[in-house]
Amino acid sequence: MRTKAAVLLFCLLTIIFDLGALGINAAGEAHTVGEVEALAGGIVDYELEKSGADSIQSWIDGALTDGAGVSSEWFIVGLSQSGERNLSSYEEALKAYLSSGKTMNAVSKEKYALALIAAGSDDSFITEALSGSAGQQGIMSWIYALHIINNGYTAPNITADTVTEKLLSLQFADGGWALWGEYGDVDVTAMTLQALAPQYSTSGSVHAAVDRALTFLSEKQQPDGGYKGFGTDNPESASQVLTALSALGIDCRTDARFLKDGDIISAIASYRLADGSYCHVMGGESNPTATVQAYYAYVSYIRMKRGQSPLLVLDNRKPADVPVTVTTTAVQTTVAVTTAVTVTQTVTAVQTETEETSASMAASSTTDAKTTVTETTVMTSAVTETETVSSSVATSFEAAAGTSDSGGKGGYKGKVIAVICGAAGVLALAAFITGKRSYKNFIAIGVVAAAGIVFVLFTDFQSTDSYYTGEKKHKENAVGTVTMTIRCDTVADRCDHDYIPEDGIILDVTEFDIEEGETVYDILIEAARAYRIQVENRGSAGSSHGMVYIAGISYLYEMDFGDLSGWVYHVNGITPSRGCGEYVLSDGDFIEWLYTCELGHDLDEVYEE
Repeated sequence: MRTKAAVLLFCLLTIIFDLGALGINAAGEAHTVGEVEALAGGIVDYELEKSGADSIQSWIDGALTDGAGVSSEWFIVGLSQSGERNLSSYEEALKAYLSSGKTMNAVSKEKYALALIAAGSDDSFITEALSGSAGQQGIMSWIYALHIINNGYTAPNITADTVTEKLLSLQFADGGWALWGEYGDVDVTAMTLQALAPQYSTSGSVHAAVDRALTFLSEKQQPDGGYKGFGTDNPESASQVLTALSALGIDCRTDARFLKDGDIISAIASYRLADGSYCHVMGGESNPTATVQAYYAYVSYIRMKRGQSPLLVLDNRKPADVPVTVTTTAVQTTVAVTTAVTVTQTVTAVQTETEETSASMAASSTTDAKTTVTETTVMTSAVTETETVSSSVATSFEAAAGTSDSGGKGGYKGKVIAVICGAAGVLALAAFITGKRSYKNFIAIGVVAAAGIVFVLFTDFQSTDSYYTGEKKHKENAVGTVTMTIRCDTVADRCDHDYIPEDGIILDVTEFDIEEGETVYDILIEAARAYRIQVENRGSAGSSHGMVYIAGISYLYEMDFGDLSGWVYHVNGITPSRGCGEYVLSDGDFIEWLYTCELGHDLDEVYEE
């Protein structure tokens, strides 16, 4: 026993001695990297549980592949840069999405090009995006173009020098960059630094500009180590700064310029929820944008500590040899949700390209703007996160099955079930006649028929006419009334399509009954059905109380009039900090849906405290 005790004591003393030899700073840094790895891992665990995946690879092959072109790109970038992954399924899905002819804006093309590079693709779309999109939609299209160039891609008349010179020329006197105005913005400044980082040590002009921007970011930092975006504390702005500093090789936990009462990483982590996801505002609900940006910011920090390249200098890059001139075909896919099953409707459109802003610049997740004009086909698909309500998108059962729903909602079901039963009977008879009389064949036919009947019973397809009721709902259990208007005064004289009135009033002040628990979103959809107003929601599938984001109303979409344009809502003159699906209405509330070109600054918004 004494011998064992002596051995244990010797081992303990050895460990203590070794730890002392490492020094306090080294031990602290090891803890820091481990902490950040744990935070990033918590986000991955949350996403795995949310998607039902049992591994990162199954998450990639499942939910992320299904979301290619819609919601997966930044997670793909982060995963690609956090370790060796098989991203082939996502790559093929994204290429299919891009080849379908969907109309997309310049920044979206560049974002997809980066996602393809992250996935290890050498598809010609990458050089097409660079040659056709650089500088086409303001500073963001220059930033993303430089990212593509930093990965070794080239295009005629577009070089690292020309793009860099353009970005440097856009720097404001305060040292920052922004989408508009005369003063720097934290998010855009950080994103510009991410693109300029590879030239920081090789170009004197870049070095000087970056140093000025670092001073700007240091001065804008809040006492807790975090940052504000458009006057609101949020983790996305801090995530962009962390990504920028890491790209420049600056450790935010040791550089005195970025150590206030707290540090950036701790500030981001303070928005972490119990399930591992992140909220946009303190005390808020889980937010996809805040979550994915925190993830790739953590990855960028870990890479910096390991001596690896910046987040957007991608390990999987395979520069193409020959630049290709970009061409685009205007075909659009939108989605309509009924009940538990999603119905995807392919539509064709002639669409004006719009501009995608950085997701970090908005309070809710943004995706590519879409405009729908003409119906063509209807098909069933897997669950999606997009809901479209419009005269051309409301699902037509006649188009799918050649039957009529004139009997009202669900009136087609008896006929369809009869067809299914008849078809099953014919198949069973055919199997009997051809000698394939194994009981397994008949069981299989019965199972397929039963599945078809269940599908019909638990889903509802509606024609355009049956969806748009043409009248407000009469509510027996009304607890009060609210009024609502929908206006786009800011762009009425700049719109040239038939859906926007000359005076900008899409819906004049109109009164609606409300029931207990109804939200702003509920009343918007009720108005859309009563007055045949197209509305596109890119939030949780069919749930008015989930993450709802209104991307378009009356075919007027986010970013149709610049980086900061889109729909906002006010209640009693106040801009709420909650999504429209979360704002529960009270008797007498006045709702305004307004189109902004400057993220609300042109509307003299008053924000909810």
